[in-house]
Amino acid sequence: MRRASGPGETAPPGRQLLCKSENNVNSIAKRLWNTSPASLVVALQRRRERLQWQPGWFTVKTGPAAGTQLNMPHASTGDWLEMVEGRFDLFLYEALKNRFNLKGALCWDIGAHFGYHTFGFASQGARVLAFEPNGHNAARLKMNLEKNAGLAKNIRHMPVAVGDRDGEMVFVQSGELEGASSGSHLEEATPPLGKKAYAAFEKLTIPVAKLDTLIEKGEAAPDLLKIDIEGAEFLALSGARKLLSTKRPLILMEVHHIRLMLHIQRLFDELKYETRILDEEHATPSRCYIMATPAPGA
Repeated sequence: MRRASGPGETAPPGRQLLCKSENNVNSIAKRLWNTSPASLVVALQRRRERLQWQPGWFTVKTGPAAGTQLNMPHASTGDWLEMVEGRFDLFLYEALKNRFNLKGALCWDIGAHFGYHTFGFASQGARVLAFEPNGHNAARLKMNLEKNAGLAKNIRHMPVAVGDRDGEMVFVQSGELEGASSGSHLEEATPPLGKKAYAAFEKLTIPVAKLDTLIEKGEAAPDLLKIDIEGAEFLALSGARKLLSTKRPLILMEVHHIRLMLHIQRLFDELKYETRILDEEHATPSRCYIMATPAPGA
């Protein structure tokens, strides 16, 4: 007959496994007991939706990028459904109406991800330089460019990050489209979820350049900047002072932290840019989209 372990004795391996199993069951039971019926239903619904998700090629039905084919994990819910239906960030294009003509314009899409807005701008007649340093996102962007050869003629990909200096910087990236942030960010950025939320992401050293330097080296100055770089937007603007003082492009930008907004607003005031919040109804305590335009007469 097997006796129980006494004080100071180690339980046999079989008993250790049994205890561990019992603890797991008790933990799960406790969590279920403390979960409200509504929360449990939501969790089960999300799991069912995930099981139904089918990755593949989807055609954008309406909106600025109508007709574009995009490779996505699914088109059932959230941003993916909005993209296919042509509703994703539609406020950006509505803000440009009667203010900026995309036809023939040069747009720099900084933080292009897998190209939704890149194709949206190109579909409206713009030439686009798409900045995307995340290798996983860049691979998806390349697939989408190959699939949309007609639009791809007016799109060029630049696999560098944009910052306040030239050289190299540490980049924190994810290859998971459904993760906390598939956009990723420079390590020196101020990401919206706090740096601990990205602890599982991979870190690597990548090329970084100032926008002013790229223009000095021969890139044509843009008419429009769209910036969505997960908390590195002030770094990007700091490296574009000459561009903002001379060419003075219109700017569409997602600001990812209230502290950044204070720095950004001071910079825009100095450079005589006017700002306004876009889609204010859906702005959150940690982020919002803004449009910045040169002040009249400045």
